[in-house]
Amino acid sequence: MAEDSPSARPGPEFAAPLAELVWTLSNLERRLALGLTVALSEESATPDQWRILETLERLDSPTMGELAEASGMANASLSRIVDALEDTACAFRLPTVADRRRITVHVSDRGRHKLERIRQIVVAWEQTLQQRLGPDAATALLEAADFAARALDAGASLDLQSQHVRPR
Repeated sequence: MAEDSPSARPGPEFAAPLAELVWTLSNLERRLALGLTVALSEESATPDQWRILETLERLDSPTMGELAEASGMANASLSRIVDALEDTACAFRLPTVADRRRITVHVSDRGRHKLERIRQIVVAWEQTLQQRLGPDAATALLEAADFAARALDAGASLDLQSQHVRPR
């Protein structure tokens, strides 16, 4: 097989080929998201709804733009999620007092109660996941993911800065 040839293998400085890492992480993300989706179905919620409810509570009535920035979601997807939360009376939108064209999103009392129930489900799901992975592996995975994200963020900011620096 070509994969077994020495030239196809990464050098000693790599633990695994980076393409394989991306594939493995994508597969892991899909499996984790599916497990969380199944767990949250008990409360008729989705992971994205949970994420938005958490963000709404943390930001305390953000504008749609602030919510999009904080959640990292595209405006169209975010609008659909907020629409669904409004349909279940978990959230509502209001114009701001200063500029009625700007819309803020608020968590309702019903939404806060739903968020509390969702948090309980998430804690139970996390405990099940930790039992399957083992506490050491779960901690190591979280730390490795956090380290990689920070390193990539730092590299991205350096790349952006270097693009704006003009040679002398």
